[in-house]
Amino acid sequence: MNLFPGTAEAKSLDGMHLSSFGAGSGFLGIPGDVTPPSRFVRAAFYQTTAPKQASALETVLQCFQILNNFDIPLGIEFPIGKTPVSIPSATQWTSATDVSNRIIYYRTMYNSAIRSIDLNKIDFTRIKFRAVPLDEIKQQPVTAIKIE
Repeated sequence: MNLFPGTAEAKSLDGMHLSSFGAGSGFLGIPGDVTPPSRFVRAAFYQTTAPKQASALETVLQCFQILNNFDIPLGIEFPIGKTPVSIPSATQWTSATDVSNRIIYYRTMYNSAIRSIDLNKIDFTRIKFRAVPLDEIKQQPVTAIKIE
């Protein structure tokens, strides 16, 4: 009820001037835990306050910026004293679909680069169903930047 985009207005309380600690203070009170209801409230708020984009690709890229806020990291959900042996609750992949242009975009927990599959370029009469791993290498790629 009290959430809004932007920064909260300054107020006076008993002669004392109170101002916001920084940008985004209209989000103060938004739930921050990883439970589904809290993630849903944040997703709905971010989506409804996001500016409309000019193109499908810009919309997809904005979608990934929003969805980055909902990743559940590996290892945060397991019994105390137990070592996590699998990734049942970690976010393994995130996807967005451009329905109009028939393009599926995704990124994985092992590679944050956004990849795409253009369904228009697949001849479904020739291609048989098959399953392939999303990532051959289970580690984030690191690109070294050379400074000269």
